[in-house]
Amino acid sequence: MKAIDLLKVNGELFHKSRTETDLIRHIETREGEMSSYNLLLGAGCSVTSGIRTAQKLINEWTVELYERYKNERADIDTARIYLEKEQASWYSPSSPYSSLFEKKFDLPSQRRRFVEQEVDKKLPSIGYSYLISMVKYNYFSNIFTTNFDDLINEAFYQFSSVRPIHCAHDSSIHSISITSKRPKIVKLHGDYLFDDIKSTLKETESLEQNTKEKLVEFCKEYGLIVVGYSGSDRSIMDTLEFLVKQDNYLKNGIYWCLRKDDDVSHTLRNLLWKDKVYPVLIDGFDEFFANCHRSIVGGSLDLRPNSKESKLQKL
Repeated sequence: MKAIDLLKVNGELFHKSRTETDLIRHIETREGEMSSYNLLLGAGCSVTSGIRTAQKLINEWTVELYERYKNERADIDTARIYLEKEQASWYSPSSPYSSLFEKKFDLPSQRRRFVEQEVDKKLPSIGYSYLISMVKYNYFSNIFTTNFDDLINEAFYQFSSVRPIHCAHDSSIHSISITSKRPKIVKLHGDYLFDDIKSTLKETESLEQNTKEKLVEFCKEYGLIVVGYSGSDRSIMDTLEFLVKQDNYLKNGIYWCLRKDDDVSHTLRNLLWKDKVYPVLIDGFDEFFANCHRSIVGGSLDLRPNSKESKLQKL
């Protein structure tokens, strides 16, 4: 079901919905100069940077795999129905991206090369610039992401002299301190530069122990704002489901940003019904952070590149 259908007047979740203005007000209200919210960024944040959405890849792979098995062309609906009925041994309708990715590419190294090709030479969109500026003013500090791309880290190099703590390996995350004032980027599914990216069904069903523990730890002191993420990873959703039931965690709630045409899965709908979880309609990643910046920080955004070379230029 589309987000707009769930959140419209008399919609199933209308009573739970909050406005973008409501959320911006919560972001602005903080204790001293400590941010009140962590961020969880998904693939939707990278669309305006030129990276294809998961849904586009799902549609492409669905048709390609149908053609592999049937040796004939078909539209997306025909191909999807065929996979659901005839390839149920490996195809998962609830996790199409992961199951298709695993079938499309046999080896981890092949998956890494595909992801590397997808993100190659892509530059951060304007939304990342606004986000980095808000990090500078301490409205955000901890950024979790399911994305393989390096756009958020690249944005720090381009538009800030601040160097974040960057963790893409479970083995390195345990050393991150919640009290550190440096911004922190935690890649929940690894980095495309390494073969240990998590994309297959089995891999995304489990978070590494250190990563899970750190996500739980940070959710004790902060709320969570989710942008561009569909909630398709069972490991992450199970963790959030558990945390919202705990009185001492997510005291500032979860605010889940959705665009009007976003498909809301059954799993996400269930989470949105929980206490302390609120859906928020936004126009998009770039627009949301532009509005946040204009309302909270004010003034114009300095888009002059950092005097130092970006990471991309150094490659």
